[in-house]
Amino acid sequence: MSEQKTGQQPKNNNWLAPVVLLAIIAASAWYLLKPEPEPAPKPVTAVAPPVAETAPAPVKEPEDVLSATEEPVDEISAQAADAGVDGQTLPAEQEVVPLPSLPALDESDALVQQELLKLNWKPGLAALFVNEEMIRRFVVQVDNIAQGQLVPQQGIFKGLKQDFKVVKNGAQYQLDSANYARYNLYLDLLESAPKEQVVTLFNQLYPLMQSAYQELGYPEQQFRDRVQQAIKVLLAAPEVADSPMLVLDSVQYSFADAELEQLGLAAKQMIRLGQKNQQRLKLLLAAYQPLLAKR
Repeated sequence: MSEQKTGQQPKNNNWLAPVVLLAIIAASAWYLLKPEPEPAPKPVTAVAPPVAETAPAPVKEPEDVLSATEEPVDEISAQAADAGVDGQTLPAEQEVVPLPSLPALDESDALVQQELLKLNWKPGLAALFVNEEMIRRFVVQVDNIAQGQLVPQQGIFKGLKQDFKVVKNGAQYQLDSANYARYNLYLDLLESAPKEQVVTLFNQLYPLMQSAYQELGYPEQQFRDRVQQAIKVLLAAPEVADSPMLVLDSVQYSFADAELEQLGLAAKQMIRLGQKNQQRLKLLLAAYQPLLAKR
C-alpha cells in the first residue's frame, strides 16, 4: 500500500479529487449541445372576414377548418399534455440567463473557482479545494484512475492534516481504524452539493476538460468516456475487513496480503478509506455514473 511511516509520510488525499469532479464534474457536451427550449406558441386569434356591404358575385370562402364535426385544436393544451401538465396553469416565461463564455485553459482558474463556489457545498468545506490548475489537475487524476493509478503531485484537495497511524500487533503491524476518520470531511463535501448542480457545472466546463484531455495525447477521444472508465475502476475496488495487516519495509508500510498489495494505487486508496467510507463513496459514484454519461 506504500504508506510511509508516521512522521515521514505525505498527507495524500488527492485521489478523492476526481471523485468530486467526477461528480462536479462528466455531461457537458450533452448540456451544451442540447437544443434550447422553444417558447410556447401564442394562440392565433381568428379574424372574422369583413362583411361586404354589397356582393355583386358570390365569392367562395376558405375552407372552414373548425367545422362542426371537429373539436378545435388547442395547441398550447396539447403541448401541456405532452409535458405532463394537462389542466395545469403553465408557468410564466422565464428569462434565460446566458452561460459565461469560457476562457482559455491557461486562464480558467478564476472562472472555475467562481463557479465551483456557487454550488451549495456544506459550509466551510469548499476551502478543501486546491485553486491552481484546477481543470488540468482533475483531468490528469481521472485519466490515471481510469488506469488504476494515482498522481499525488496533481492533487485537487488540500492534504490531510492527521498523520497515518498503525497499531503494533506482536511482531506485525495493523492499519489503525482511526485513520478512516481522516476522510470524513472530504466525503461530507462530495455528498453535500445537489447532483443537478454538479452535473450542470461539469457540462459547463466540459470544453475545458476536453482541451486538457487532448493535451495528454488523446486527440480523438472524449474525456466523458474516460470519466466513466475511472468510475468503474473505483466501483470495482474490493471491500476488505477493516484494519488489514501491514508490513514495514524501510520507511513504508505495505499490505501484508500479497493480493491486496498487487492492486493498483486507486484500489488500494479505496481500501484505506475503510469499509463504511468506501460504501459511501461507491453509492455516490453509482448515482453520478448515469448522469455523467449523458451527451
